[in-house]
Amino acid sequence: MHRLIALLLLLTPGVLPAVDKTATVGLSVEVLPACQAGGDSGSGVSFGTLDFGTHLRLDNLIERVGQPGAGALRINCQQNIPYRVLINAGHSGTTSNRQMAGPGADVVSYNLYTSADHATVWDDTTGVSAMGNGQDQWLPVYARVPAQGAPLPGNYSDTLTVTVSW
Repeated sequence: MHRLIALLLLLTPGVLPAVDKTATVGLSVEVLPACQAGGDSGSGVSFGTLDFGTHLRLDNLIERVGQPGAGALRINCQQNIPYRVLINAGHSGTTSNRQMAGPGADVVSYNLYTSADHATVWDDTTGVSAMGNGQDQWLPVYARVPAQGAPLPGNYSDTLTVTVSW
């Protein structure tokens, strides 16, 4: 009988204990500092148009403040990301005396400022610096057309490039 049990044990496949093996896999991600600016107008990024309105003469000072979608600058940078916003000179080639071009060679002088006191011209060197908070931040643009002689009747405009760096 012992031989029969021994023979059966030899013929029965043995149950081997399970063997576990472990290994590791590495994961990583790099999050770059990022900012967004303006709104998507379908043809690129735009801040809208800051409109000085319609006037018969320019013998009085005209002031406007950019609003969302009409000249204010929407910047959205990640939390604690410092950024700087520069605005170029446009048609005139100089930020100290910007000009809107109109009929013939006539121009209308204007300028943009960083604050309501109009003390600092918004330029393409220093600009405005701020810290991102992860939310939309609206930077108002303070615009001024100084009193000047009447140019030829017509539409006057300028296109400026806004640069956001971080």
